[in-house]
Amino acid sequence: MGYRAIFGSAAAFVLLAGGAWGTANAQDGAAATDDAGQMVSFTQEQVASGQREYVRSCQDCHGANLNDGEFGGPPLVGFYFREKWYPIGVAGLFGFTASAMPPDRPGALSDETYANLVAFILSENGIEAGDTPMPADMAALAELSLPENEE
Repeated sequence: MGYRAIFGSAAAFVLLAGGAWGTANAQDGAAATDDAGQMVSFTQEQVASGQREYVRSCQDCHGANLNDGEFGGPPLVGFYFREKWYPIGVAGLFGFTASAMPPDRPGALSDETYANLVAFILSENGIEAGDTPMPADMAALAELSLPENEE
C-alpha cells in the first residue's frame, strides 16, 4: 500500500489528533523537531516552483499571504502552523499534503510538485533554501528534521 493510500485514510486522524499530539510533544520538550537526524534542505528552485504551484492550486483557500484565504483554509505560516506540523515532521507534512490537497483533487499533483510546495511553505516559515534538494520520497523525508519552533 502506497503512502497516499496510507495518508489518505489517515488524513482525518492527522487533522484531529495532530494538534493534540503536537501539544503533548511540546510539553515533553520536543516542540518542533522530529526524531530524525539531518536538517531539512531544499533549493531556491524548489521554492520558486512551489510558489508558482501554490498560486495555481492553494491560494484560493490559504490566501496570498498563506494565512488569509477566501475559503478558510488553515494558515500555512506562523506559530499555529509550526506548532501543528513541526512535531509531525517533514514526511508527515508531505504525506498529508500529497494525499489530501488540493481538496477538489487530492493527490492529483506529482510527488515532485508536492515536495516543491512543502519547500515553499517551509521557506515562508523562515527556513532558508540551501544547495540540497528536498526529496520527494517518504523514506528520505522521514530522515529529515525541522528546526525548533521559536516565536
